[in-house]
Amino acid sequence: MKLHSGLVIVGLLSLGLLSYSCANGDTVSGSTGSGGSNSTGTGGSNSTGTGGSSSTGTGGSHTGGSTGTGGSHTGGSTGTGGSVSTGTGGSHTGGSTGTGGIVTTGTGGSTTTGTGGSTSVSCGSAFEVGINGFVTMPAVGGGCWTGFASDGGDAGSTIMPGSFSTCGSPCMLTMTGTLNASNMANSYAGYSYLGFNIGQDSGGAAVAAVTPKGSGVTVTFTNTSSAPTVRVALNADSTGTTSWCAAVTTSPATVAYTAFTQQCYNATPGAAYAKQPIVSVQLSVPGGATSGPVNVTLVSVKENP
Repeated sequence: MKLHSGLVIVGLLSLGLLSYSCANGDTVSGSTGSGGSNSTGTGGSNSTGTGGSSSTGTGGSHTGGSTGTGGSHTGGSTGTGGSVSTGTGGSHTGGSTGTGGIVTTGTGGSTTTGTGGSTSVSCGSAFEVGINGFVTMPAVGGGCWTGFASDGGDAGSTIMPGSFSTCGSPCMLTMTGTLNASNMANSYAGYSYLGFNIGQDSGGAAVAAVTPKGSGVTVTFTNTSSAPTVRVALNADSTGTTSWCAAVTTSPATVAYTAFTQQCYNATPGAAYAKQPIVSVQLSVPGGATSGPVNVTLVSVKENP
C-alpha cells in the first residue's frame, strides 16, 4: 500500500513530539502507572482500543510494545497510533486510577463521673429524705451528699426503728427508745446515734469518703431525751474509730469545721478537724448516770459556704 507523504510526515512529526515530551518528562500522567495498563491492552490491544484498531498496527505494535514507551508514559505510545488513524488516541489516557474511599473512624463514647460519691442521684435545693430513708442534700462546690440513714446504740441501749428502709412519706429521721447509763459500771458505754452516709449511691451498699468543701454545717434537730446534750459527729469510717465531734444544746446549731475535734467529750479534746474525708454525719446522744428515754429527730443538715 502506498501511504500519502503528508500523512507520513504528520506521523513522524507526532512521533518526534511525543519522544521529546517523554524525554523532557512533560507527560505527567504517565507517572501514575497508567502506561502499565496500556502495555496490558490499552495501547497494544488494537482490536479493542480506540485508535489502536488501526489496520496497519503501526502505533500499537511499534511504539507501545517494542520500545516500551507506553509503559513509561501514560497513553503516550498508544496515542501515536491513535493519531495516525483517528487523531484521538494521543489525547486519550489509558485509564484513570480511582481514589480509594475515605474511611472515617468513629469516636468512642464519653464517660461521665459523678461527684460527691453519687453516680445516679441528683440533689434538690434542700435536705430531703426518701420513703426508704435515702438522704439527698446539696453540698458546697456543686457536689451532692447522698446516702441511707441509720440509727443505733451500744448493746445496753434499745434504739428504734433500727432501719429506715420502710420509713414512708413523709419520712422523719427519728430515733426513740431507752438509752443505757454511762458510768464506771459499764465502762461509760451508754450512747445512741442517728445520721446518714454522704457518699453512698442509692443502688449500692458501698460507702465512699467525701471531702467537704464548705466552712461548716448547720444542723437542725429536736431533742426531748433525758440527756440535754447532743453531739454533732463527722465520721471518717463506718465504725466511728476516727471521728470528730462538737457538743451542742440548741437548734439550729451552726458549727464551723474548725470547731470539731477528736474526743470532744474529754476535758482536753484531741486534734481539730482539718477537712479530712468523711463518710457520714451523725447526731450522738451520750448516756447519763442512769438509763433514760431518748427521743431525737434529725430535721436537716446544711453545708455552709
